[in-house]
Amino acid sequence: MNLLTFKTIDWLNRILRLDFNPKKTERIYREFDITRGYSHYHDLCKDKFTRKEHIDSDNPLNKDGFQYLNVISPNQAQELINEIDSTHYLSYIKKDTKDLLGYRITDPILIKNVLSLALRDDVDKSITNYFESEYLVHWFIFTVTPQAEQQKSVSFRWHCDRGPTKHLKLIVYLNPTAAHGGNTEFISLADTKDIGRKGYVFGWTKARSSDINYLSKIAGREIISHKKDMNAGEGVIFQPSTVLHRGVSPPLGTRYVLTLCLLPSPVHWSDALKHNTMSDLAINEGWHQNADELLQGLNENTPITSL
Repeated sequence: MNLLTFKTIDWLNRILRLDFNPKKTERIYREFDITRGYSHYHDLCKDKFTRKEHIDSDNPLNKDGFQYLNVISPNQAQELINEIDSTHYLSYIKKDTKDLLGYRITDPILIKNVLSLALRDDVDKSITNYFESEYLVHWFIFTVTPQAEQQKSVSFRWHCDRGPTKHLKLIVYLNPTAAHGGNTEFISLADTKDIGRKGYVFGWTKARSSDINYLSKIAGREIISHKKDMNAGEGVIFQPSTVLHRGVSPPLGTRYVLTLCLLPSPVHWSDALKHNTMSDLAINEGWHQNADELLQGLNENTPITSL
């Protein structure tokens, strides 16, 4: 962000009285966790968990809010690109926006195969360790980001995602950083909390910045971002509602990425998939009005409101 843009945002904040509001962050977390029942839903999922494992609180996902993992092999990543590219056409894959291009995958067999590739071994272990429960795929997308100095999407500026505090995103890079130059940057849990206390996290959308120095000014101290060059098939799993993150636009070529949004579940993700609980962002990007809807979809008989 250049100096002029930085000053413009500060000026707009003062003139329009859109200063960041720390209470808004607390209000949004409370809306999802308490009002919409996701916290109680998570408790129910933990009670039903039978794959009891040692909980590692020093795991990077738990400690820092993000963790890098080997998800699939480079060959598998390239095969997936080839298969999807040859059988699907590019389209806008998120409702009411033309900032997100990709392939909309609807075939149930292909969906199951893609998710089975991504949710194995260390990935599965890391997710269950974090949730202390089974999990389900709330939605997934295959995005194709073209080469550009900057992207229109606000996801390429520092932000947290609205939603339950206990949900995860898994980003799998299908082609390497060396091929496109794109990436994803993160700010640790601790630093995000400090910035959140100043109200930036869920502040005015147009005031989102891609400049780490802007966040340092808000926090009143130096803030450091984290990223690493990704090989094809490598991924990063993170807490999107509690860790500030942003996409880095690919300056060299097209970036191919698979992104999964994950929620706790009382049953294994493959069983949840059979109940058709997964959302399609091209049709409905909203969260459930109440997590009871998830239980009903999974044929669970215990409503959250009775817990």
